[in-house]
Amino acid sequence: MKRIRWTAGLFVLVLSAVNVFGENVPDGVPADENSPETQAFSQDVRLCEHFSPDFQIGTAVSPFQLRVPELREHILRHFNSLTAENCMKPEAIYRNDAFCDFRQADALVEFAQENGLAVRGHTLVWHSQTPRGFFRDENGEKLSKDALYARLERYMTAVLTHFRGKVYCWDVVNEAISDYGPEIYRTHSPWYEICGKEFIAEAFRMAHRIDPDIRLYYNDYGLISPEKRRKTVEMLRGLLADGVPIHGVGIQAHWNMHYFSPEELQKSIDAFAELGLDVQITELDMSVHGRRPPHQAEEEKEPQKDGSTEEEEALQAERYAQAFEVLRRNADRISSVTFWGISDGHTWLSYRGKGKDFPLLFDAELQPKEAFRKITSPELLSVEMPDGVPRINEDGT
Repeated sequence: MKRIRWTAGLFVLVLSAVNVFGENVPDGVPADENSPETQAFSQDVRLCEHFSPDFQIGTAVSPFQLRVPELREHILRHFNSLTAENCMKPEAIYRNDAFCDFRQADALVEFAQENGLAVRGHTLVWHSQTPRGFFRDENGEKLSKDALYARLERYMTAVLTHFRGKVYCWDVVNEAISDYGPEIYRTHSPWYEICGKEFIAEAFRMAHRIDPDIRLYYNDYGLISPEKRRKTVEMLRGLLADGVPIHGVGIQAHWNMHYFSPEELQKSIDAFAELGLDVQITELDMSVHGRRPPHQAEEEKEPQKDGSTEEEEALQAERYAQAFEVLRRNADRISSVTFWGISDGHTWLSYRGKGKDFPLLFDAELQPKEAFRKITSPELLSVEMPDGVPRINEDGT
């Protein structure tokens, strides 16, 4: 198992004087996590440096954010990988069979190249955020399977050729597994309706044929739920047996702090790694105001509009700590962890008609929250974990 190393500059200096299991706190190191000294200390830690021995730390961004100086500085400080939140999806690029608009995506990729950041491509084949016209001919009629594959090949050739050598991996197929019932596949997807389940294999083969050097991922949400994990493993096992070129799985990780299970995360990492696939955490956030447990009183279920309470921040921090202990323990099987947003002021969860949410490590003013301090602290080695989740050993292995 990979040995944990602590690399952030000032953090290393402090750690050299601290018992990493928190039993003794020497003079000069504040014991109070909420003290000004501790909060200032946490701001000296850079996420991407802190976790550099283990995996990349990424964030989802828009080209607009890259033009705002304070946001740009924050991104460059804490992240070494970028994912386009929207501007690499088909609806942002595809115009017609003869023209693709790469202007927004190019701005993101150029920023990454200028600053030495990796870029994940997201996404090529998805039932959502793909123009309806992609699936229809000039008369508005639904395309045949062969016609749709021909259009997809033209589109993927344009995209993969344009970004060759600039984007190191792609989420080739996104969210093709059903959430409901015994069926494995999302049958109401226009891809499935026209092509059947074979569109998944065809998309991966096509991408590999166009660019044999690119890393190819299947990406989906809910992959730490037992039933969806089972369906996804069944699909991937069949594709791999047929020689389909798949290199990894993206676990989207839109998690709810009231329901998150580190045991199930561990089981999913095990299941996908046992298939010989790389694992990436691709869209991480930890909702504070999501669906609440049914035993809570009705008035407690109403989402707060303006902020999260100290109790909620503490629970969120504990959940993040549990998640990152599992991730670091499995660092030899995980190559990248990407947050879906840069701060609570820039999260898709606050734009869903359910009030504000606060799911990330930084608040709306880009200040580190308790969750940030928790996952970058030596306390990560002693966070309470449920039974059945192997712990990081005291020697760091």
